[in-house]
Amino acid sequence: MNFDIKFELKKIIISSKHINKTFTEKHTNSKHSLDLIIDELLYFLKSGVSWRMLRSPINSKTLFWHYSRFVKNNVFCKLFNKIKNKYIKNYIVDDMSLFIDSTTIYNKYGINKIGRNKFYKNKRTTKISLMTDMYGFPLSVLFIKGNYHDNKVFSKHIRDASVIIPNKKLKIIADKAYSSKENYNLMEFHGMEHIIPPRKNMKIAVDYKYDKNEYMNRIKIEHIFSRLKMCRRLNLRYDKFIRNFSGFVYLAFSLIAINIAKKQ
Repeated sequence: MNFDIKFELKKIIISSKHINKTFTEKHTNSKHSLDLIIDELLYFLKSGVSWRMLRSPINSKTLFWHYSRFVKNNVFCKLFNKIKNKYIKNYIVDDMSLFIDSTTIYNKYGINKIGRNKFYKNKRTTKISLMTDMYGFPLSVLFIKGNYHDNKVFSKHIRDASVIIPNKKLKIIADKAYSSKENYNLMEFHGMEHIIPPRKNMKIAVDYKYDKNEYMNRIKIEHIFSRLKMCRRLNLRYDKFIRNFSGFVYLAFSLIAINIAKKQ
């Protein structure tokens, strides 16, 4: 899939009603080019430096002002959805597997979507819940508090799967954290197969059989989380509001998605 992320990002920004006047030829109010702003934001995402420590020809306050405007107008979310829709149109097959899992991000300065996670030394954290296809392409991204169980958003991922990929034979693969009677019934209602090993104290644990080799493919979603955290800005949550943090997450997933799509 040929997709120039900088070109598409510029296209989305210029088409936004509340931003385009700053960068169009008729209203050149900005002394910095849009190409330079995008390059600096990509460097900022990968390097993980603070806004004040960023060595850039653009003043840090000016760069943050541009980034905040992009986030408020859902620029990065639109970019991610555009890549996703193009991928689904060209590469989704009739019979496919979907992986669901979540990762935890330690909180530094955030004030919303945070909770104390007892499995991470009772520290304040934010969770990123993700659903990918069998190649690791991100299809559904959700943000929840660190003290929320993964089951809280499982039904939302199933709903997204039925909306994003309708009329397809789907198989959901997840770990034991998602094993519950309600989840099994939900997938049966949507006509989806599943490989979610039940916990030992569940009645169906004795009779539940699954292909362990196929279940091992779930490691692909763990690889995507590792690639996500290679963007050092996302190792810790420094952003005060979840909307600013999610902007960097969608931008990182867009970069990951393009690399996966190019291999198809």
